[in-house]
Amino acid sequence: MSDIMSLQISALYAQYAQHFTQGEHLVCSSKLHAFTEQLHESGLLLECLDWNDWYQNSHLIDRPEYIGDASLQECQLLLTAMTRLERFSVGLLDNMRRQGVLLAILERLNQMIHN
Repeated sequence: MSDIMSLQISALYAQYAQHFTQGEHLVCSSKLHAFTEQLHESGLLLECLDWNDWYQNSHLIDRPEYIGDASLQECQLLLTAMTRLERFSVGLLDNMRRQGVLLAILERLNQMIHN
């Protein structure tokens, strides 16, 4: 992982972790939009998404604790698929936030840069 990507992950974690806590609290849609924009700008999203990979790894979102062992590529796959699916199913990212998936991904990415 490059130093630039590590800095971007650290910045994303610092900026969004507290907002993405699991539960039914309200998170402004502009915050989620800003998050996806930063993902695009950071290079964390995959340019090419293999939907078969998504289907084979989508079980990771069933229980956020599964993400604790995910690889960088799996985290990128999840984030890429979710941001693309949000375009067709508005509210998907907020649902993933409520279920703890977004926070689990941010925590896993943050853990990777500190190990």
